[in-house]
Amino acid sequence: MFKGWWVVGTHFSVQFFATGFFVYSLPLLFDTLVEAFDTDLTTINYLPSLASLVGLFIAPVAGPLVDRWSAKALMLIGGAAFILALIGLSFSQTIFQILLVGSLLFGIAQTLLGPMTGSAVVSRWFTVSRGRALGVAAIGTSVGGIVLPILIASALPDLGWRTTLQIVAAGMAVIGMPMLLFCFWDNPSDAGLHAEPLASDPAGPPHPQDQEGSPALATTKDVLRRPAFWYLSLCLGLFLSVYAATLANLGQHGADLGLEVDQIGRLVSVLAVAGIAGKLGFGYMADRAPLKLGLATSISLTALTLVLFSLEQNYSMMLAGAISMGLAAGGIMPVWNAMVPAVFGVENFGRAMGLMSPVISLMAAPAFPIAGYLRDTTGSYVPAFQGFLGALLLALLLLIPLRVIRTQDSPATA
Repeated sequence: MFKGWWVVGTHFSVQFFATGFFVYSLPLLFDTLVEAFDTDLTTINYLPSLASLVGLFIAPVAGPLVDRWSAKALMLIGGAAFILALIGLSFSQTIFQILLVGSLLFGIAQTLLGPMTGSAVVSRWFTVSRGRALGVAAIGTSVGGIVLPILIASALPDLGWRTTLQIVAAGMAVIGMPMLLFCFWDNPSDAGLHAEPLASDPAGPPHPQDQEGSPALATTKDVLRRPAFWYLSLCLGLFLSVYAATLANLGQHGADLGLEVDQIGRLVSVLAVAGIAGKLGFGYMADRAPLKLGLATSISLTALTLVLFSLEQNYSMMLAGAISMGLAAGGIMPVWNAMVPAVFGVENFGRAMGLMSPVISLMAAPAFPIAGYLRDTTGSYVPAFQGFLGALLLALLLLIPLRVIRTQDSPATA
């Protein structure tokens, strides 16, 4: 088997734990943490918000290191931070400790285990089927979103939240870290191989150039002066802030409607199952269809989710919204990660992602406490969902002037 698929499998397993917990499972603990530390949802929502701000400072430094040093080493650091975050939270005695330990270590983990590192390496190993490979790797987040919420919801009543966090940490230590050590290579040459097409075409693809035809290796100034960087960063900042804040508060929204913990866990799992279909579909689309269309479709599905969550509030409507939101998730990693090399070249993946991350983090950070504050003051998330619709409309408008031309190692144009 082509070793590039081992790289995909490793990225899959890491995302299973990192995103499967932080994005899909952590919200299930919000109500428990509010009760355990006698606080409110606005305060708890500062955890993902502050974690995003930590990533703001780390990403611009780590991004160029992905291209010039080792994504594998950075991911090992991120894996260690994730394990320490879970253990640290399990021993925390105050809400201040929860926010400090969680925001710092999860901020490091989410940045170093995210698309800036893993997807950069997958992009180096694959060319003509890059979108499919990125889609398969991204399914790890959805599978984690299916399995971990169910396990955590089942373990909480019997084991308590502290022991549950320690078990998740052990899983990452036993599965994710060994795969990073032994099944992950920064470049095909590290494993004595060539990138995907060279297995059947000794000549390989021509050396990719950026869309203006200058040398593929860009500087920070080269990236920042392109209008495409700002259109894409601002669009994704609005989109991802809405998506992440909505997902982070999905569990509490369900609790407000009177759903039990196991019902909320199943709801999140349905969302994750739909995410698998979305990621496979959008990954296939990323190799064949205009990338802007894929991103616009994902944004539109998220808008549909907010409309459904704002209408008659019952379990059936929540279920329909969860399916729509899961499908929308398919357009985030595969399409986003295919757009970055299409605009900036695969050699600049880490630098471009590292520079985009602070912009996205600055826009995403306020969304979490805003959602919590509006719910605390109005008793409902509906005002937040309605406000988020306006942000998604602006994101769609920012896509209009964005010009995306696939590099020469990609099979189509957008």
